[in-house]
Amino acid sequence: MGHWCRICDRNKPNEKFSGKGHRTHICKLCARKPKSERLQIDQAREIFGYLSQSNISKKNIARLKSLIKSENAEISKKASIVLEVALVKPGKKRRLKFLAGERRDLLIQLEETGLIYALRY
Repeated sequence: MGHWCRICDRNKPNEKFSGKGHRTHICKLCARKPKSERLQIDQAREIFGYLSQSNISKKNIARLKSLIKSENAEISKKASIVLEVALVKPGKKRRLKFLAGERRDLLIQLEETGLIYALRY
């Protein structure tokens, strides 16, 4: 059956995981990557996850504010865009339609960063 690696987003056999890798869902190959790269992948996945939620809560908004202070410029930019979306339209229902009508600039930023794909699902 195997396990799922949260970094490379694949199912791999048990032999590809170390003892701690089973618990943290990181395969041996991804565990060799630098910690900063793994952290960036986790944070990017977290930001995409906020857009796919039905409601972006106050705790999520607080977390986005802390992600804006990230040293990684790409993560900081994506977090600021998602924070702006959360402040404008926290509910997912008709979010894309609302942004197309009211905040076209924000929709363009979502498209440029690739975050628009999280809104479609």
